Amino acid sequence: MTGMTIRAVQFRSVLFLLGLSGISQLCGQYKDFRTWYEIEVNTGLKNGIDLSAELEQRLQDNSLRYDRTLLTLSADYRVNKYLDVGAGARGLLTTDGEENLQARYRLHGDASGRYSLEAFDLSLRMRLQYGFDDLGNFTRVSDNSLVNRNRIRLRYRVFGTRVGTFVSVESFHFASGRPARRTYKARYSLGGSYTLTFRSEFGLRYILEDEFNVPNPLQAHILVFSYSYNL
Repeated sequence: MTGMTIRAVQFRSVLFLLGLSGISQLCGQYKDFRTWYEIEVNTGLKNGIDLSAELEQRLQDNSLRYDRTLLTLSADYRVNKYLDVGAGARGLLTTDGEENLQARYRLHGDASGRYSLEAFDLSLRMRLQYGFDDLGNFTRVSDNSLVNRNRIRLRYRVFGTRVGTFVSVESFHFASGRPARRTYKARYSLGGSYTLTFRSEFGLRYILEDEFNVPNPLQAHILVFSYSYNL
């Protein structure tokens, strides 16, 4: 009887340890190095409206595998010296677990405040973003389809040069779905820009993207190359 009791305790202990290993694997964070490439075209209208179109290509798995392609169209209106409002739409192609391409769509609305002091520019952008998978069915707000993004950014213009630098922090929050998963991601960015001509600019930045409160959270180190042109 004693031997059977000992074996039963050992069996339960093994099951318990296996369960713990499964939980740690489910909740464990994985890391990746990624690269993004961006091309943006901007134009300003006389009534204070700015239009932009951005094409973006992202690579994942140590920058060796296709992740997604994004096209974003947006418009911003300058209300006054300190406030902008805007809206935009984004279409993207991404891959599923079997490497099949899937189309997805997003709509967003922005409110951006800014303040300048000598060579420094401080801005705060609040964005409400809605994502959906089907153009014919985007009226119902489902769990976690509505996201609130808040970004604070500080820019510094190096006087007398073509160089600019910035740092920013952006947080992502579920605005729909379960309250336990309200905040799920943060991006910390450090970058710079170089003015090539009066109309064009090259940018380079590093992003640390950190996920939490989700299964298998990601910690990504991202290098972003960007080019912008003003019409």
